[in-house]
Amino acid sequence: MAFWDNITQKAAAVTEKAVQQAKNLAEQARLRNQISEAESTITDCYTQIGKQYAAAHPENFEESYAPMMAAIAGAQRQIASLQEQLRELKAVSLCPKCGAEVSKDAAFCSACGAEMPKPAPVEAEVVTDDAPVEKSPTEEAPAQEAPAEEAPTEQPPVEAAPAEEAPAEDSVKAAPAEDAPKADAPEYI
Repeated sequence: MAFWDNITQKAAAVTEKAVQQAKNLAEQARLRNQISEAESTITDCYTQIGKQYAAAHPENFEESYAPMMAAIAGAQRQIASLQEQLRELKAVSLCPKCGAEVSKDAAFCSACGAEMPKPAPVEAEVVTDDAPVEKSPTEEAPAQEAPAEEAPTEQPPVEAAPAEEAPAEDSVKAAPAEDAPKADAPEYI
């Protein structure tokens, strides 16, 4: 029996040692977690100090901070540009009163009820873009080719079919609506 008692005592010692090691590992993990939390608090405080300094000194910062302040300003411009692109894709605009995202078609903000500014007409932009192009020398060459393109549009009335026959689909698409015979219009409706 002494043999079994000896094995039992050794097993109890091994178990006790394993329990002690598990407690030790758990305590180490707890301490590492507390250290990590304290380091995180320090990092957050440094971040807040930096943000407060940058906000307090946007123009008159120390020379050693110039590269970081320039990087911040560049990143802020990039973020603003990317956010505008995102709003364009989502077809929303920002409310001038509360800053909420509102559909471009909305007359009033759904968050605060403020009247939304009316979007600028798109046609005005097209006219503005076309005006400089017409004055450019590169536009003169296509303008000389234009009469050659207009010649086919003058030919369809010569080739026009009698009112009883339906004209071919190609000639209907090529001819402007103004040149289309008025008598044929009811047949296509």
